[in-house]
Amino acid sequence: MTAAPLPGPGPSPDAAAPPRRAPAPVAPVPLPGEPSRAPAVRAMFDRIAPTYDLLNRVMTLRVDQRWRRRAVATLRLAAGEALLDVCAGTMDVAAEARRRWPGARVVGSDFSIPMLARGAAKSGLPAAAADALRLPFRDGSFDAATVAFGVRNLDSYEAGLAELARLLRPGGRLAILEFFRSTSAGSRAFHRAYNRLALPVLGRLLAADAAAYTYLVESMERFATMPEFEEAARRAGFRDVRGEALFPGVCGLVTGVRA
Repeated sequence: MTAAPLPGPGPSPDAAAPPRRAPAPVAPVPLPGEPSRAPAVRAMFDRIAPTYDLLNRVMTLRVDQRWRRRAVATLRLAAGEALLDVCAGTMDVAAEARRRWPGARVVGSDFSIPMLARGAAKSGLPAAAADALRLPFRDGSFDAATVAFGVRNLDSYEAGLAELARLLRPGGRLAILEFFRSTSAGSRAFHRAYNRLALPVLGRLLAADAAAYTYLVESMERFATMPEFEEAARRAGFRDVRGEALFPGVCGLVTGVRA
């Protein structure tokens, strides 16, 4: 019978533990107007996917859900009509559309697979992993499209609007929720102070990723105003374009119809 080998000597009780490696620093995410943003933006959303829904509720005191309901209500989807929710994230808008318009066909798309996987799991809706500037759908294949808080994360929001126009049939409806840059100096100052002091702290406490929420704040300050965005939607091929302030100086809803 062969004896089992004896275990080797263990570490001395006095031996120092190996130093813990500090986490690698996260590079800043390029802001609107800067080139080649997509890889960094995707990586950021991949990181914060597990706590994204919680942070949305905390930061907006759940008002973001009311904004999404308002956007979906403008679409007036008939039974059998198809809606594409672009930059769908965890698919809150897609889920609300299915609830509000149960006869509609709803699909979500996003380039962050961890975000989209969570959304598909909680909503039970079909989802496509895709870049919002190069969506894998035929021209005119949707009756309506939504984007909630996603267009300012694109390399070009003008190109994003053109892609949405391509996918919508003539008469198709568009609803875009976004944090537009305020046109009021007083409102900008107030929200800049709140955003720069409160949101990164919340990001650090709830997501251990203050850098991501610093980006979200700074991207709001670098994005288009609502009137600028409305004009870009008209140039992209939309008519009856209207902007509605849902929370003055912070959140706006832009709707339009494919010409």
